[in-house]
Amino acid sequence: MRRWLFLICLSATGFVAKAQRLNWSSFMDQQAMQWDAIGRNYYSGVLLGNGLLGVNIYQPEKEALRFAIGRSDVTDNRVALYPAASKLYTQARLPIGYFKLVTKGRILTATAKLDIYRAMAEGKLTTDSGEVQFMAYVSAVKDVITIDLQGRGKEQPQLEFVPEPSISPRFLQSYPKDKPAAFAPNPPIEKTTNSGFTIYHQALLNGGGYSTVYQTISDNQHAQTMISIGYDEDNSREEAVLAQQNLIGFQKSSANFAEHENWWRNYYPKSFVSVPDKRMETFYWAQLYKLAALTRPTKPMIDLMGPWTNPTPWPAIWWNLNTQLTYSPLFTSNHVELAEPLFEALNRYQNNLIENVPKAWQNDAAAIGRSSSYNLVSKISEAEIEKGSFESANLTWTLFYYYQYYLYTGDRATLKDKIYPLLKRSTNFLIHVLTKDEQGIYHLRESFSPEYKSAVDANYGLASLNWALNTLMAINNELGLKDKDAAKWKAIKTNLTPYPQNETGFMIGKDVALESSHRHYSHLMMIYPYHLVNWDDPKNHEVIEKSIQHWLSLKGALQGYTFTGAASMYASMGKGDLAYDMLNQLFDKYIRPNTLYEESGPVIETPLSALTSVQEMLLQSWGGKIRVFPAIPVAWKNAAFDQLLAVGAFEVSAKLENGNTTYIKIKSKIGGTCTLQTTLKPLVVKSDKGKAPSLKHTQLEGKQLLTFETEPGQIIEFFASKDTNKMIFPVAYEFYKDWQWGLNKGKTK
Repeated sequence: MRRWLFLICLSATGFVAKAQRLNWSSFMDQQAMQWDAIGRNYYSGVLLGNGLLGVNIYQPEKEALRFAIGRSDVTDNRVALYPAASKLYTQARLPIGYFKLVTKGRILTATAKLDIYRAMAEGKLTTDSGEVQFMAYVSAVKDVITIDLQGRGKEQPQLEFVPEPSISPRFLQSYPKDKPAAFAPNPPIEKTTNSGFTIYHQALLNGGGYSTVYQTISDNQHAQTMISIGYDEDNSREEAVLAQQNLIGFQKSSANFAEHENWWRNYYPKSFVSVPDKRMETFYWAQLYKLAALTRPTKPMIDLMGPWTNPTPWPAIWWNLNTQLTYSPLFTSNHVELAEPLFEALNRYQNNLIENVPKAWQNDAAAIGRSSSYNLVSKISEAEIEKGSFESANLTWTLFYYYQYYLYTGDRATLKDKIYPLLKRSTNFLIHVLTKDEQGIYHLRESFSPEYKSAVDANYGLASLNWALNTLMAINNELGLKDKDAAKWKAIKTNLTPYPQNETGFMIGKDVALESSHRHYSHLMMIYPYHLVNWDDPKNHEVIEKSIQHWLSLKGALQGYTFTGAASMYASMGKGDLAYDMLNQLFDKYIRPNTLYEESGPVIETPLSALTSVQEMLLQSWGGKIRVFPAIPVAWKNAAFDQLLAVGAFEVSAKLENGNTTYIKIKSKIGGTCTLQTTLKPLVVKSDKGKAPSLKHTQLEGKQLLTFETEPGQIIEFFASKDTNKMIFPVAYEFYKDWQWGLNKGKTK
């Protein structure tokens, strides 16, 4: 040990920065998705998007190839006309329509490729009259869709727009029993032309509307169609004029595709991940692609479909799991900017969150019910509270991710001015529904545990309240706020009832055991994502293992996000093989060819939460420690990542070679204390600031705990040997070597 530390001291100077010369174009070409036959439905189509507009390319059985288009914020607005009807009808997402490819001949074969590096789809169709090649993309910088067609032989391809009925997609599902009667349709769509532009205008019954505007420029066998969709939610703008102006501005530029391509090429290198399982690696990058197709700063937050509409019972935003899982991977991936629309919605509609609670509590509380439209109106009524049918912690769980923004960026102004006040309000809602028994113990009144049933002391609410109280007290201390409620928080925390549990582990709540299959982990949130009961403390091992095993043993209702939640829990326990198995079961049973996921309709969150699970196998940073390669499967001998973001605003890079961590790099964005947990025993430590930092070193169960101070912008490297020529490059594939997502023959292990 002394010799090892001596070598660190001798080798701590002479930092030489090494450029990362990853060939991004070559690497990302391996992440492309391939179709040897065009998909037949929404879940096997080719997806394009820019955070607002989207395209899904597929060919229904015995029909023409279609380019289904959507705009993610187009919703109905008839709450005032039908106040008793569910908002899943009165404020539902609305479909736009699709462009049908018109060919002279009958389609014989069709292939396609999605180049996610350039966010562009290319394809070729052969017909009995020739060939049609297509290229499509949704501009990353302008709200315009471009579809380019080139015919060969006798083919002169054209596109024909087919508008879809302006009605809630929930009406198209057979089983919902809440369909309102005498629900008047929106007015008929109107088709007009103006200066060479074709306009399909759909007025809404209660005012406003949306317009699909396009222009086709054709020359013999070549046709290029440019499309924009304008939307007016409240009779305040001319939606057709806005869409037409988008197209006119787009056509004036000669650098449209170059600007689009440049945006995407700047997006990906913010972080890098390479693992030896090609199915998992290509899935990882497909989710990063989808996230940027789903949302951007200044664009709407993500609902359950994004810009790709489809018949669904869920044409809204869900707050009891879906939103939280959707946004969970953005922090570690170093794409915090993509979370801005969620945070903007929370801030912009804070008054609606306040008005969601009973009037008597609106002076200090806020909450949100199960689902809402983009205005976040989802009231929790006094009747629901009395009945015990309300979900108590949806807003608090959402704010867990707003707080992650602070932890990963160190943005104290946002913490103080936005996160803290709203977290106080969401916590106060939970405090309002507490009762106190004769022994002075606080209990949570009966409430609904998502996806199961109601219970007193539901662990969903108790875990969220515990996390919220801990966090409020930590913020108050860190910022020196001297909040007058601090003593109350401490008293409640000290006297809050323990989590109900029995011989099988954590229960749903008091007197309510988990006795039937439960896809949600609402009763296990103290384990994950809050880490309140965690594997670091050996006293927790038995209850954690029993709880997870019992939950997974009850088959029948388990769904995709069951497996992502279990994967993340196992990763937090350091059980990489079990986490890997959970994700492989997810891929085998639930993920569709284009990496979408279905539960009666599209639900966007599950594949994105699997992205989080993969990240947590590589890097975790809860509990005051940055854990490097904490849950690597035994079969993975090599892996690498670069610039993943950790709590404390540390960018972390690391390399696993032949089963050993050989290199770690820390870039401190704001300075501060860093603690690494790793199997790497650093023989050499370097800093770009000259002398390497002083290390406080301890050992824990065969791992090294390295604590050191950093300066803003400082880069510190740790090497397991004297070979300091370490660069982060892709590792060789060992599993699913020929895999490509899409529809193709490469899907073998």
